[in-house]
Amino acid sequence: MAKESFFTISEIFRDRKKLTVFLACVAVSILSWLMISLSQDYNTTALVPVNFINFPENKVLLNNVPDQMAVNISGSGFDLMKYDDHLIEDTVTINLDDLKMSVYGDYERGYLDPSILSRSLQKRINGEIGINRVLSDSIEFLFDLKVSRTVRVKPMVQYTLEKGYVMLDSIIAEPSEVEVFGPLSILDTLQFLKTMTINVGEVNSIKVYRVPIVIDRYGNDARVEPDSVKIRMKVDRLTEKQFMISPQQLNVPDSLKMLCFPNSIEVTAQLPLSSFDNITKSQFHVTIDYNQLQEGFMGLPVNLERWPSDAAKVSVNPKQVEIVFSKLEK
Repeated sequence: MAKESFFTISEIFRDRKKLTVFLACVAVSILSWLMISLSQDYNTTALVPVNFINFPENKVLLNNVPDQMAVNISGSGFDLMKYDDHLIEDTVTINLDDLKMSVYGDYERGYLDPSILSRSLQKRINGEIGINRVLSDSIEFLFDLKVSRTVRVKPMVQYTLEKGYVMLDSIIAEPSEVEVFGPLSILDTLQFLKTMTINVGEVNSIKVYRVPIVIDRYGNDARVEPDSVKIRMKVDRLTEKQFMISPQQLNVPDSLKMLCFPNSIEVTAQLPLSSFDNITKSQFHVTIDYNQLQEGFMGLPVNLERWPSDAAKVSVNPKQVEIVFSKLEK
């Protein structure tokens, strides 16, 4: 009777020939398993990059739409090995010419049937891969009417004036108005656009800056023309000009004559240097009012009733005058 022969693992690894035979058997087994497995059919999920074209004219897309979609595909293991997570490298272009629209409150809404993507994909892929279905729900497109309107520009400037200087006018933008294009829902209530905020530090002369207009906060579909403006700051040195003005007497009874001491008031105006020659005495109006007289007190306050708008600051001296009355003979 023949004696059976068995090999232990340790004997196999000690014998190079036996080890070679063992490893070859293992490799053949694995390869056979792979061939059998990969020849079978499988279902899996892949991503497809998409791009939508021909959006409706005079409409603005309000919502975000996907730039890739998941699809369920089937094929043999051999065929599916050719693809990673992305079924194709090129973008699938989907035409929205036939997008069905409906009214949705103040907007318009359209839906895209995912089967359109399935048909487009099947044309791009040979028959070895089956497109079963698009896993995404129907794609919604929410549109608003695209409009334009003119709005004013609000300059945003941080600054300090050097001591002894004054701002001649309000900080202005050139142009002061711009044309904005975008969704009706946003532009309908838009009153102005701000410039980017700039900090120019201490100012002591006329300054002009080119500054962009802030529009990105209103979405990618909003734009402005022009997209930047000039900001002009008119600054001038302060100087002083003085006038001696006799106050006008108000509400004095016809039976009385009122004398004031002093009878002329010194008016001091702080002015921009550029306005110095244009400011005259007649632009100031100073009064004393009998009705402001208090019992037991023979004095009246000096009232500055009018002064030129160019004046940054105006003061009077004295602020109060003494008065003396005499009766008028009839």
